[in-house]
Amino acid sequence: MAVRLEIVTPEGTVLERAVDSVTVPTESGEVGILPGHIPLAAIVIPGLLHFATNGKRESIAVDRGFLLLQSDVLAVTVDGAIDVANIDAEEATKAKKRAEEALEEAKKSHMDREEIAQLEAQIRYQLIKKRAREMAP
Repeated sequence: MAVRLEIVTPEGTVLERAVDSVTVPTESGEVGILPGHIPLAAIVIPGLLHFATNGKRESIAVDRGFLLLQSDVLAVTVDGAIDVANIDAEEATKAKKRAEEALEEAKKSHMDREEIAQLEAQIRYQLIKKRAREMAP
């Protein structure tokens, strides 16, 4: 028995695969999912989503979004996702710096809270990508 993992972003499907287990970063903490898990809906936060198949563990950096688990099908819909092996740490550092500069400008111009929260989330996502790449083999 397996969990059907589907990770989707606005750009399209990032991953669609049967896996043995999944760990997803959510507002309530990391959620571990195995086959037969009860139905679940949760808000996904920027972080690392881990999944394992036949003892091999892989990671994908995910941005914010949500998940829905029903009948061993886990649909994770996020603003962005990238396989840790494909992360360019230098580009993530540059993107983080650009987002931090935009955040400073936003605070000076009295941008609304939602836009500031979006910029802060972008910074967290870029930082997660950079750290994930540095830790990858």
